[in-house]
Amino acid sequence: MVNLIGKRTLQLLAGGALMLFATVSSAQYVWVDANGTKQFSDRPPPPGVPAKNIIKSPSAAAAAPQTGDAAAPPSTPMSADDKVPPSLADREAEYRKRTKAKEDEQKKAGEDATRKAANKVACESARNYKRTLEQGTRVSSTDKNGERSFLDDSQRTAEIARANKAITEACK
Repeated sequence: MVNLIGKRTLQLLAGGALMLFATVSSAQYVWVDANGTKQFSDRPPPPGVPAKNIIKSPSAAAAAPQTGDAAAPPSTPMSADDKVPPSLADREAEYRKRTKAKEDEQKKAGEDATRKAANKVACESARNYKRTLEQGTRVSSTDKNGERSFLDDSQRTAEIARANKAITEACK
């Protein structure tokens, strides 16, 4: 029983120590960017942010020497030629622009494919109709009153010309 109590106490102490280190490791930086927006991060602000705009930085980070490009102070002031990385809003806008362009391209490709398929069907239909007319098979038509009649030679010639026109338009 005594061994169990000692083990439990040891576990509680270890858990407490871990919680203490967790709060220290969650260092937060707060600064105001060029647009006047408060920025919160676990990383130091970019080198171009003036010290007066840094609202909060962890005390351990201020005492420890900083290494790396992001933490190093700029050796020269930023010029107008230096590229500032795009903000999250800019990247989101670019992403939406690319997505919309891709959707438009896919929509256009779909419309082209539909139009080509319809032209192919119309072309085949016109060629079949012309073939039927040229074979001399009796072709009937229905007039306005619903009466059925057969095409004579002049009507057949006019229908062949119409089929030829349809073939040239649909079979491009």
